[in-house]
Amino acid sequence: MSAGRWRLIFVIAVLVYALVFLIVLKPGREPLPGFARLFSNIKLGLDIKGGARIEYKVEVEQGTEKPVDVVDDVWTVLRSRLDAAGYTEAVVKKAFKESGAYIIVEIPEATDTAQAEKLIGSTGILYFGQVLDEAEYDPNTDSKLVAEAKREKAQWLKGRDGKWYLVRKEIMRRKDLVLVAPRIVRAAPVVDQREMGYKVVFELAKENVETFAKITRALVVPENAMGNPAVKDKRLAIVLDNVVQFAGYVVSTINDGRAEIKGKFTLDEAKRLAAILRSGALPARLVKVSAGWVAPLLGKDIINASLKAGIWGIIIVMVYMIIVYGVMGIVADLALLYNTFLLLGVLASTGAILTLPGIAGIILTIGTTVDGNVIIYERIKEELRAGKTSKAAISAGFSRSTVTLMDANLTTIIAGLVLYYFGTGTIRGFAVTLIIGVLGSLFVNLVFSRLMLDAFAPAIKLRKAKGGAEA
Repeated sequence: MSAGRWRLIFVIAVLVYALVFLIVLKPGREPLPGFARLFSNIKLGLDIKGGARIEYKVEVEQGTEKPVDVVDDVWTVLRSRLDAAGYTEAVVKKAFKESGAYIIVEIPEATDTAQAEKLIGSTGILYFGQVLDEAEYDPNTDSKLVAEAKREKAQWLKGRDGKWYLVRKEIMRRKDLVLVAPRIVRAAPVVDQREMGYKVVFELAKENVETFAKITRALVVPENAMGNPAVKDKRLAIVLDNVVQFAGYVVSTINDGRAEIKGKFTLDEAKRLAAILRSGALPARLVKVSAGWVAPLLGKDIINASLKAGIWGIIIVMVYMIIVYGVMGIVADLALLYNTFLLLGVLASTGAILTLPGIAGIILTIGTTVDGNVIIYERIKEELRAGKTSKAAISAGFSRSTVTLMDANLTTIIAGLVLYYFGTGTIRGFAVTLIIGVLGSLFVNLVFSRLMLDAFAPAIKLRKAKGGAEA
């Protein structure tokens, strides 16, 4: 099969991919009227459509030296969780009032506040504690068990298995054996063949490994002693959201920081817990104060004016390309429209959120698409002036301009990757649309334009004009 046919198949396949995600409505999405239906599968940001708004109060423990640093850490964790979930356009704000510190989270396109809370993840503290006792019923109804908790400076917590556990943060009453809000660098669900379910394996950061090793060393119990009443207070508890996720004996000292949480999890439960562990443990508990909705941050007039500016910009560029380059200008315009549909299709398929900065990124890619065509066309014109046929000039023009195009687009992609890596929120959204658009431009310039120019080759000729030679 010839190279031209391969290009044709590839171009059609990519176009079909984009159109399927633009035309076939996703579950839960409402169709927009008229031509706007093409945008129905694209998620819109807070500035265009609004979203869910949740306000939390940050409960910083009394005696904390720098409460502001704790609030900053909470902000960082929530920001990373939302970014990891693909909601780079979500807004996380800090607010300080007389009544305390607050975190406000605004998530675009969240259909309800319950969904928004799931995206935010756990609002409790993750810590390792010591199990001192257990009960089959609610200990708060038993004065003796309540007194025991006060005496041991511990807290009765319910476990995932339905039992109640008396847990103390200070292992063996030693202040150097406390591990609250550890940093976990890796966490993943794994099949637990012994328990017929799933477990979560995780790895602690280097700064937590030594403390965790000391904790496991203090609680280690030989296998033949498990279940003995004499060692019932030497079990390790992993607590999240004030729920005991795991309570069991430590059979050996864990010196490398790699451990596992068992609890007969379902796959979804294990995935969710692993995601929360990976994205960071909160250094303070969050208490929900309010939940509601936030209106679009920008008015319709601003959005419409921006869209009109973009549309007029495209029209002017398209007219200019036809005037200056003739038949090749028509090919450039078709490439421009193709890349626009491709970019929108990728946004719809990946679930990326489109905001006004994102629209600016799309408009910017119009320039990169046309710029690439100009480089190719000027090379082709040079070959035509040298006396080559249209077919030969097109082939030579692409051969001579490919490296230049790759270098030019690669530098833009690198800049976009830097913006995405170091940026947050709308900066990341702009970077995403920019990177997708530039990659699309590269494909359109080297594949789509080549296919179309080969098809129009007989009509491409060098013609004289007052301004000089042009094709």
